[in-house]
Amino acid sequence: MIVTVTLNPSLDLTYALSEPALGAVDVHRAVSATVEASGKGVNVSLTLRRAGHNTVAVLPVGGATGRHLAELLAAEQLAHATVPVPGDTRINTSLLLGSGRTIKVNGPGTELRSGDVDRLLGEVATVLSRLGRSASGPDEPSWLAVCGSLPPGVAPTVMGALVDLAHGHAVRCVADVSGPALGAALAAGADLLAPNGLELGQLLGVDLHAAPLVDIARAAVGVARAEGPELLVSLGADGALFTDGSSILHGSGPVLVPVNTAGAGDAFLAGWLAVPGTSEERMARALAFGRSACLSPHTVDPHPGSQGWDGITVTNVTQQLEEGN
Repeated sequence: MIVTVTLNPSLDLTYALSEPALGAVDVHRAVSATVEASGKGVNVSLTLRRAGHNTVAVLPVGGATGRHLAELLAAEQLAHATVPVPGDTRINTSLLLGSGRTIKVNGPGTELRSGDVDRLLGEVATVLSRLGRSASGPDEPSWLAVCGSLPPGVAPTVMGALVDLAHGHAVRCVADVSGPALGAALAAGADLLAPNGLELGQLLGVDLHAAPLVDIARAAVGVARAEGPELLVSLGADGALFTDGSSILHGSGPVLVPVNTAGAGDAFLAGWLAVPGTSEERMARALAFGRSACLSPHTVDPHPGSQGWDGITVTNVTQQLEEGN
């Protein structure tokens, strides 16, 4: 069972445009539009649900947009627990250009007060308690996946509370967050960190933008060896890296022209968490889920992994790194 926590959920409004770039005309008229339940953890849960895996999404909801979000989750028959909060759940907007580029504008989200955060943590504890150890067997991993940005009013220390909740219920915790929240998750002992290359650099206080793959790999290995977590680092068109501190894998696939990159990273994480297996098997499935999501016009792929497997390669690059020292 995989429980996701989305502290800053959203409705995702996506417009597909025929123009290859913005600004060519004063008014852009969409050729299609969709509204979806979203937020990074929600996207992970929806991807898992559509792929046939057990999951529960925990999230705050506020106002009319929050009610609509909950209605969309119910229509998906996705198990979820919501915490009502003041204000309105945000709306994020994606523009899909004819050139294959995605432009995304995310709202800041509604402010959560300390009482709201406490109630959310209580709901997470309740969900984890209901699961119990019987909810997962040898073929079904148990994870608490904390994903996405922190809304206004929420301090990074919430990550420590969530990691502690997971471990207190004998569940592993993955943090797909950024900035100070990622550092807090590392300090709290999260089992798996899932940054992209830029976020990994920010965690370490170094510039990994446009850095060679070998430098990013060494940075990831360094964190794993020094602090103990596994790292799953998404690199966009360059694929992804995984390390447990002793070995490192690089996975990639053929170049593709994306339709919508919003939600691809969440699909990638869902693919990794979905079922147990070797790291090589997990990486191949994660890449397939992420690549398939890129080829869907939706934020959450209706058919996870249905288009992404061809040409994926997963290589153990540990020896190359050691020989390069």
